[in-house]
Amino acid sequence: MIIVDNPGRDSWEDLCLRNDSDAPDITEIVAGILADVISNGDEALIRLTHKFDGVTLASLSVPTAGATVPPELEEAILVASRNITAFHRAQKESVVEIETSPGIQCWRKSVGIERVGLYVPGGSAPLFSTVLMLGIPAQLAGCSEIVLFTPPQKDGSVHPAILFAANQAGITEVVPVGGAQAIAAMAYGTETIQPVDKIFGPGNQWVNEAKKLVSADSVAIDLPAGPTEVALLIDDTANLEFVAADMLAQAEHDTVSNVFVVAVGEVNERELTSRVADQLASLPRADIAQKVVERARIVKVSSVGDGIDLVNMYAAEHLIIQMHHAEVIAERIVHAGSVFIGTWTPESLGDYASGTNHTLPTNGSARAFSGVSLDSFVRKITFQRASQAGLQGLGPHVSVMARAEELVGHARAVELRLGADPADLSRTGFVRRTTNETDISVLIDLDGSGRANCETGLGFFDHMLDQIARHSGMDLSVRCDGDLEVDEHHTIEDTAIALGEAFAKAIGNKKGIGRYGFTSPMDDALAQVALDLSGRSWLVWDVELKRERVGDVPTEMFSHFFKSFCDGAKANINISARGENEHHIVESIFKGFARALGMAIAPTGNPDILPSTKGSL
Repeated sequence: MIIVDNPGRDSWEDLCLRNDSDAPDITEIVAGILADVISNGDEALIRLTHKFDGVTLASLSVPTAGATVPPELEEAILVASRNITAFHRAQKESVVEIETSPGIQCWRKSVGIERVGLYVPGGSAPLFSTVLMLGIPAQLAGCSEIVLFTPPQKDGSVHPAILFAANQAGITEVVPVGGAQAIAAMAYGTETIQPVDKIFGPGNQWVNEAKKLVSADSVAIDLPAGPTEVALLIDDTANLEFVAADMLAQAEHDTVSNVFVVAVGEVNERELTSRVADQLASLPRADIAQKVVERARIVKVSSVGDGIDLVNMYAAEHLIIQMHHAEVIAERIVHAGSVFIGTWTPESLGDYASGTNHTLPTNGSARAFSGVSLDSFVRKITFQRASQAGLQGLGPHVSVMARAEELVGHARAVELRLGADPADLSRTGFVRRTTNETDISVLIDLDGSGRANCETGLGFFDHMLDQIARHSGMDLSVRCDGDLEVDEHHTIEDTAIALGEAFAKAIGNKKGIGRYGFTSPMDDALAQVALDLSGRSWLVWDVELKRERVGDVPTEMFSHFFKSFCDGAKANINISARGENEHHIVESIFKGFARALGMAIAPTGNPDILPSTKGSL
């Protein structure tokens, strides 16, 4: 190891340089591989796999079903899968609608990238943990297509641990191809493989060079990647046996891996060197780790501040802190891919099962790049919606700015609208509601023509929402992506709340409306629905339903739907119904509710009168 004692700051930049002397210039060779796959497709993949891996592939597709691993490994993978899922699921962002100016609503929505390609190193050391690290967030983000590439074993198969992990991550498309040719297939496609929108995953120098080249050709990649690395920030409280183990854990990856130790104060570097040598002697991959250890740096500094500044300059992929009050020091780290705090937090935890992602920026790119996360698998789209009044308020400012930039067409697009004959302000309400169980959008136009476009995943529920639109005369659009794999409850409840909130937005100050609604027979059934847009939430439900379900909706959810609507709309509804056919009973209730709504929202002829003796609703 190379020991540097209290170097001046003017030499820090050189100390932070990574060693790449073992990495030849392979750009021209990799570019040729990419061109070969572009020209020859599947045939090139099969030929190059035989050339580089010594394997003759019978197929470019491997089924994941039925893969098994030893029980203790299965349990470990399931535990890791649970933790990775929990950590990445918590990264989901709710859609937040902001009124930036009166009448101007803006929001941002995360949308999963449709098709992503995952590269997982295989061969003698199959990195099945990477399958979980990439596949799980891809699934959580809503990526509709996920293809996994990994090098084949000598018999042409894929390691069972990779297939088992793929099953856990919900991946069904596995291609037994590795190296630069795999990146080419993902980027450009072949006869049997569709190109992807973004490529993820670590790899050797050939894979990383291929990712760099295709990224310059408009194919997205996760992040810049180079040899793996670890930095350790230690003081005299550090357990040197643990420090040595952490150094070797990264050194055993590859001969071009990097190990960088910053020692604050009185750290016994000779003892650390001895501990490394003792552990290295029994390491199965000692021949690899030895080459890394020989050029590993131990940099001694005199103050905690210098130690923190130096590791921030290094911007490590992995940073381990074994110091007194490590948690406080960790708060001052601003450049690192992932930080491991304290004596009992080896970097191996993050590599496998703590839950954080192990696909991280290397070679100092942590100054600007983050590791892979749920965000890596989504696109963030912004939306905006202006009312007529909103445009009247903000539009003149936009016109001034556009003309100042001499973009008259921009200004005219606003000015034509500002100069148009004023239209009656539409009575519309739009609500986005996003929770861990549902993602819902509802749009109501009280002055529509009874048109409905409702998709909740529940056929009968959609039919009832259609009845509300058809028989009230308002237009209604509902989209709900809910956890129907759990049950119907969240979808129906949250849709009703959002529907009520959108309705409340649409009726606004309630001036000029009837406020009350009454009614509805249907064959053998008779429903009576009395409704008051009172501003107070209350439901009276006098209906007895004996069937467990009507269509695909549990009957207990109908009362819950109307209660949730009351809460969202701040309305008072009294419902009673009788009959022999429960389908007819439920449908008559929704029709009666719709007719009551239609009566309540109907204009009375005087838009300035509030239908209340209290003076407010």
